[in-house]
Amino acid sequence: MVVKLTKAKKFRVSHPILKNDLFKSLAKLKLSKKIAVAVSGGPDSLALTILLNEYATQNNIELNALSIDHGLRKSSSSELKWLSSELKKKKIRHKILKWKNPKPRSNILTEARNKRYALLIKECERINAKYLFTGHHFDDQVENILLRMIRGSGIKGLGSLQEKFKFNKHKTIIFRPLLKYTKKSLISFLANEDQKYILDPTNYNDSFDRSRVRKVTQHLINEGLDDLRLKKTIKNLKDANNSINYLLNTSIRKFLSVNDNGLFSISLRTFKSLPEEIKYRSISKILKLAGNGKYLPRSKNIQNLLEYTEKKNRKKFTIAGCIVEIRENKMIILPEVSRSLFEKKIKAQNFIWREIYKVSMKTNYAKGLVLRYLGSDGKDMLPKKYKDKLKLLKHEHASSYLSIWKQKQLVAVPSIGFSDKKVKTINKYELTDIYELLEEARV
Repeated sequence: MVVKLTKAKKFRVSHPILKNDLFKSLAKLKLSKKIAVAVSGGPDSLALTILLNEYATQNNIELNALSIDHGLRKSSSSELKWLSSELKKKKIRHKILKWKNPKPRSNILTEARNKRYALLIKECERINAKYLFTGHHFDDQVENILLRMIRGSGIKGLGSLQEKFKFNKHKTIIFRPLLKYTKKSLISFLANEDQKYILDPTNYNDSFDRSRVRKVTQHLINEGLDDLRLKKTIKNLKDANNSINYLLNTSIRKFLSVNDNGLFSISLRTFKSLPEEIKYRSISKILKLAGNGKYLPRSKNIQNLLEYTEKKNRKKFTIAGCIVEIRENKMIILPEVSRSLFEKKIKAQNFIWREIYKVSMKTNYAKGLVLRYLGSDGKDMLPKKYKDKLKLLKHEHASSYLSIWKQKQLVAVPSIGFSDKKVKTINKYELTDIYELLEEARV
């Protein structure tokens, strides 16, 4: 398979890459002895890799260049072989990570992005690299804003790309040091280095939204949209979003309560008086946490839920892996345990389950024990006196109680004092700071 290479050419750019400025920003990160960079062979990631290699060499840092062979294009393997050869000439260590799973037929770019980050972060964790660098640049920021505008994003969505973030709460920090430079700046840098790069035909495939928007992006940049103007716009959006976040964080503490069994209860009297944006965001976050993020809430379903809160009649339904019950002045949210019991094999004495519970076991390693919700089958297995206790204390949501199992045998339900004396199981459990988990950070 022939690799489509392009010879870099120089452009007249307003913001040429200045190594001293870039290296000063990298020095502020106080990098450890190992870092990683995602490189595909395109001009942006290749320029970044060359720059990082120079910085790493000067500062005795090990640079690991990582590439993903996604197998979505026939030429991808050939392209990465060429890239490996180029990086070897520059004495840059390079590893190709293969996406072996079946490929998606729809939403390809999003699925590929998620899988790419998952593979890259897994490798970073393996080699103990705290930072993963990516070559996102100014053009990407403009594309992102335009795409989100087209898709109807709110203020939060229009905040564009973050320079530093974590993917799915992993410890690896993803850093984008080139956001103020245009793609032409990066290509001009490669021209000075006499470095060719790979031309990705996907970038010009009009069947993808991003490819079509990319043409508009370049037109706006050519018409004078520069880094300073975009920064001012993004700053205004972020300032507005921070104000909303402040109200969101303070409001959640006022209308939400969580009992020891992880049952979320919303005071509708307080909740109904809030602005629509606050109601929408807070419910989205609560559903995601209560349902463990397995089934992300859809916008339309959240809107329907908000409409039901305005009605006086009782309503019970499922949404995003949760059971939601609306009463006159209260909304109850708990996980839909009939669909997924969130089983977890216990492998340590102390651990966190579903982000919500801090759990401590009586033994250092409880072999063969599983933590899950009680479920309807668990309720049926309880001795009679505990079933009577459930009725007496009106435990109407007992299916969502934390329980310990050994194979198919129920051995403990801590919240009601049930424990099989033959099996050493749980010592104690307590809720984590739910409000901290739901808190929206400043951007």
